[in-house]
Amino acid sequence: MSEDPDARALLDATRHLADCVWRSLAEPEVRREVAAEVRALAARLGPFEALAPVGTPYGRPLPGRGHPLLPPMQLSARGRRMTGSVAFTSAHAGAGDAVHGGHVTLLFDELLGGVAASVAQSRTAWLHVDYRSLTPVGADLTIEAWLDRVEGRKVHVKGRLLDRERVCADAEALFIAVADWD
Repeated sequence: MSEDPDARALLDATRHLADCVWRSLAEPEVRREVAAEVRALAARLGPFEALAPVGTPYGRPLPGRGHPLLPPMQLSARGRRMTGSVAFTSAHAGAGDAVHGGHVTLLFDELLGGVAASVAQSRTAWLHVDYRSLTPVGADLTIEAWLDRVEGRKVHVKGRLLDRERVCADAEALFIAVADWD
C-alpha cells in the first residue's frame, strides 16, 4: 500500500500548526479565535476516528504512523536496519536551540520499535536513552537503528542520532514479541 498524499498533507499541516503555536506571541483575542477554529476542525475529524487494525498505521502508511508529535523523517530499511534523516522543528524545542529530551526519546521508541517489528509484532519493555550532546533544532540529523539480538520473545534493538559525526544521543531497547513467530 502506498502513502496517502492527503493524509501526509494533513500531518504536515498539523505539524506546521504546532510550530506556529509554539512560536506565537498572538494577542489573547487571536488565541481565543484560533482555539475555537482548532476545536471546530477537531470536531470535523471526530466522526472519522477509528482504531487501527493491529499492525497497520491507521490504514495509511506514513513514517511514524502519522504521529503529529514526531518530527518528519525519511527512512529506509535494509534487512533489520533502518537509517534515515530527521529535522526537529521549533515545536520540539526545550531550552534554547536544543530539542527537548522527551522528543528524542519518542523518536527512538518509534524508530527502534520499527526495527523490532521487522522481527515480530512487539511492545516496548524498556528504552534507555543516553543524551551525549545537545540535539539542535532545525538541523538535518541522521538516525540509525539496528537489531542487536533476539532471545526467544525478547528483541534487543540499538540506535543513535547524529549531527554529522557528533553523536547527539544513543539508545538501546528491549521489545517483547506479543505472539510466537517462526
